[in-house]
Amino acid sequence: MNQITVKLQVPVEHDGRTYNELVFREPTVADMITAEKFEKETLESNAVLLAAMADVSLPVIKRLKVYDYNACDTLTVPLFLPPDKRPGEGEDPNVEAVTEKP
Repeated sequence: MNQITVKLQVPVEHDGRTYNELVFREPTVADMITAEKFEKETLESNAVLLAAMADVSLPVIKRLKVYDYNACDTLTVPLFLPPDKRPGEGEDPNVEAVTEKP
């Protein structure tokens, strides 16, 4: 899993293009530096990072409905982890594995 596709509940239009889904790649240090130019932990810096990871312009992310933005934010979390620490295909990245002791 080197990328994650998020299907949007409400498509976004920008510059004559309609986005029904966004494909996010792993973030790079350059992406983080670009986002860091905004105050840390702000919504805008996170939006800048998501735009970079999806290779779209910032207005595309800004036009997302809040629930689509939240889905993008949540579902891309595994891309920040090393590949061997990411959930497997089909696993919910938001649910930690629970094992019972015998």
